[in-house]
Amino acid sequence: MLAVQDIEVSYHGVITALRGVSIEVPDGATVALLGANGAGKTTLLRAVSGLLRIHDAAIVRGSILFDGQRISGLDATAVVRRGIVQVLEGRRLFAELTVDENLRTGAIAARDAAATRRAYDRVMDLFPVLRERRASVAGYLSGGEQQMLAIGRGLMASPRLLLLDEPSLGLAPFMVQQIGRIISEISASGTAVLLVEQNAQMALAAASYGYVLETGSVVLGGPAADLARDGSVRKFYLGLHQEKQLGSFATLRTTRPERRWTLE
Repeated sequence: MLAVQDIEVSYHGVITALRGVSIEVPDGATVALLGANGAGKTTLLRAVSGLLRIHDAAIVRGSILFDGQRISGLDATAVVRRGIVQVLEGRRLFAELTVDENLRTGAIAARDAAATRRAYDRVMDLFPVLRERRASVAGYLSGGEQQMLAIGRGLMASPRLLLLDEPSLGLAPFMVQQIGRIISEISASGTAVLLVEQNAQMALAAASYGYVLETGSVVLGGPAADLARDGSVRKFYLGLHQEKQLGSFATLRTTRPERRWTLE
């Protein structure tokens, strides 16, 4: 469904954030993007969703295709109308509005009342707690409830592809597991998901395929189950290391682990 082809992204015309990145998201699949802070994950989502311009950034090489049609260069409104919605990092809710009011903002551009009703019912089925909190002010929800609301608001536009940026950020472990299960349910119901996560364990459990980004380049890609078993991924992203000893993931891939990663 989505094909990112050899794109390069520059900020302010001088800072290269992505270098020759190519990824694919099949129809109805969940694809995980792993990488440390600054690897280029959010920039890649912005490139797909049309949000680069407001950050003074641009695609200077390559292309992005959705259903075979070029979308690179379109603004965010046009991208949403094509069927792609991004849920931003940090939730970005309207804190003084109710749950229902926040959900309605997600369908602001909808032209089909019946489709909006179906989307609303789908959100309530996915997030029963939101049904109980419909009249509650969003700013008073728990962190997990706010994240559910942010995802639900994105689903109100009935997207075919949902871009999620760090949905587990700041959540308790139990809630992280619940968000992971919900992501799996979203893709199982027909909406593809491109998931940016630093919680590799949750991301690889929810995804069918994954990519590892480092300093703006894809350094590894494969089925999520294979990545979860990969020794380098396990050491670098699944907590089997001490933070002060981290170097480059690409270096780890080409260095003998028993010598490079022996603990002092």
